[in-house]
Amino acid sequence: MNNSIKNYNASEWSNLMGTLITPLRIIVGWQFASTFLRRFILMPGKMDPDSMHYLGYKFAHFMPHAIAGVGPVIKYLIEPPHATLLFVFLVVFSIIELLVGLGLMFGFFSRLTGLGAAFLSLGILLGAGWLGPTCLDEWQIGVAGIGGGLALFLLGGGTWSLDYLWQRKWPALADKYWLKWLTSGDIFTGHLKSIKKLVFIFAAFGILITLYTNQAFNGGVYGKLHNPSKHPHIIISNSVLKTNGDLTLTLYRNSGPDTYGAFIVKIDVTDAKGETVEDFNEKYLAKIDKQSIKNFYLEKVHSGKYCLVVPLSAKSRITFKSVSPLSLNPGKYTINVMDVSGKTWHTKCSIN
Repeated sequence: MNNSIKNYNASEWSNLMGTLITPLRIIVGWQFASTFLRRFILMPGKMDPDSMHYLGYKFAHFMPHAIAGVGPVIKYLIEPPHATLLFVFLVVFSIIELLVGLGLMFGFFSRLTGLGAAFLSLGILLGAGWLGPTCLDEWQIGVAGIGGGLALFLLGGGTWSLDYLWQRKWPALADKYWLKWLTSGDIFTGHLKSIKKLVFIFAAFGILITLYTNQAFNGGVYGKLHNPSKHPHIIISNSVLKTNGDLTLTLYRNSGPDTYGAFIVKIDVTDAKGETVEDFNEKYLAKIDKQSIKNFYLEKVHSGKYCLVVPLSAKSRITFKSVSPLSLNPGKYTINVMDVSGKTWHTKCSIN
């Protein structure tokens, strides 16, 4: 390589640009490669479906606010009949992350793995970009990964990469233009106008996906800023109240932190006058039997020591047997579900 930068030829300039972003290549590479280390070696419970640390639970948490076509795919995989398929998906995804990470760290097929990092980050962004109770964690990871991956695709591995070593050893193979688009090397000479168009497309895509997801998940571009992963929220549906006081309803937790559940300490029923006609307190909810709970997804509503626990993305059909025999009159009633924080959700139902 020439001692003076002004004497660099196109190939040397290309290697220099790739070399300048070596820290980015290694950092993004470790970001993906380390996921395999965590899941299979440091904490193998992450890949054990019978472990409370199973990665499937984290994956299930993506569903409530996932956008585009990602949400239905997650929903399908976290349904109990597809448990094996979910496990296979997580293993394959982890292996792909490992290969992309190692390829970037060692600079082997640098452009291909850079593009892989961008696509992996896009998938994470569309699925989990709304998560982050204290800051926009998953969104920041996703958009930064897309930007970094696209930059690495454009610039390649540089001098400190395996691509550079094997290209020096087999120059005839390295001169193949199509192969440079997968590895490293000069793709600009004679194609500068086309490359500029590609850079513009990448930049436009990066800006649009960043602004779109920031607005869709958090209202970060205009309007009221919000964070759906900060406070628990429960949707109550399909409520059925019998005259003897038995209550059946569906609870679905679609928001709030993914690190802990909503803790339901009270469910009561009030009549049209606002008087309580049935009360299921924390002692009752802590002892409700499993046969009374029908869970739809991987995360499960269950009895805790002092309450009914509703994890993020859990959806269950639950029957509450009357504490004491009742004879309720026909009319309209309100069902109130209270979290330990005091937050309460309501729904209406009728006895005909």
